[in-house]
Amino acid sequence: MPTASIEVLWTARYDYQPHWRLAKHSHDHFQMIYFISGSACVSIEGRDYRVGAGSLVLVKPRCVHALNPISLVKTLDIKFQVNDRGLRKLICDAAEFVVNCEASIADLFERIRHEGERRGPYYRELCSALLMEMMLLHLRAARTHEEKGSVEFMHPQTLGDRIVQQAAEFIREHHAADFSMIDVARVVGRSDRHVRQHFKETLGVSPRRYLLRYRIQKAQHLIEFSSYAFKEIAAMVGFKTVHHFTRAFHEVCGETPGEWRRKYQAGICKDVNIDPDFVNVNRTVRIDSQINSPAGI
Repeated sequence: MPTASIEVLWTARYDYQPHWRLAKHSHDHFQMIYFISGSACVSIEGRDYRVGAGSLVLVKPRCVHALNPISLVKTLDIKFQVNDRGLRKLICDAAEFVVNCEASIADLFERIRHEGERRGPYYRELCSALLMEMMLLHLRAARTHEEKGSVEFMHPQTLGDRIVQQAAEFIREHHAADFSMIDVARVVGRSDRHVRQHFKETLGVSPRRYLLRYRIQKAQHLIEFSSYAFKEIAAMVGFKTVHHFTRAFHEVCGETPGEWRRKYQAGICKDVNIDPDFVNVNRTVRIDSQINSPAGI
């Protein structure tokens, strides 16, 4: 088979406890880290980023980087090489930090890991094709990020637009209640149409979509870190029926609440070498004792 323009070396799912950190280091390959949940501070070449669920970090070759968890952090991680000169330049010029990534990116991470574990015919070529799709999604998201500016979904106070900030704060505070978008507009003293226009221009989504995503994000945390039944979780985050909750969850996350719970409470933390010759170096250390952890990137 011809050499792929982009090649997967390694992938894994890792959980980081707050008392562990990824020490400063660099390497000659590319790396992408997708944050499933939790929050952390990521340092890249001396620039610090506060990252949360839905964030994607791109580490370029020979860039010094580190990661310090603020809470329990769940990540999907991939390391790769780029052989095509034109594509390599595009990736090197892209933003290293993007928020609110498309949900399909997480699915591509998981499909690559699945192919690497099965090692079926042409699995490396398939992994390269999946990575290429992931990289194109990142480049598209990075361009949108540059055009619109960085907007962190979880923190309305950073949104800049005062109307969106006030509306988002109301939505977050009352996400479990039964209210209409007219109620949101009334709170900020603007028309429903005016508020929707500001949301679309600032976040690229409607207020109703923002509410749905926030409810699902709260549900994800309850599913991962509690034993509540799905019917209870649905009511706690504002859904009238568990059936509506299940449909909405699948629409946003690409999987059912049951699949989400099985996957993330199981804590899949297994290294998968796509390139059999690649050796991953563990650089995660415990903050208080500096002892190597059993898992890291």
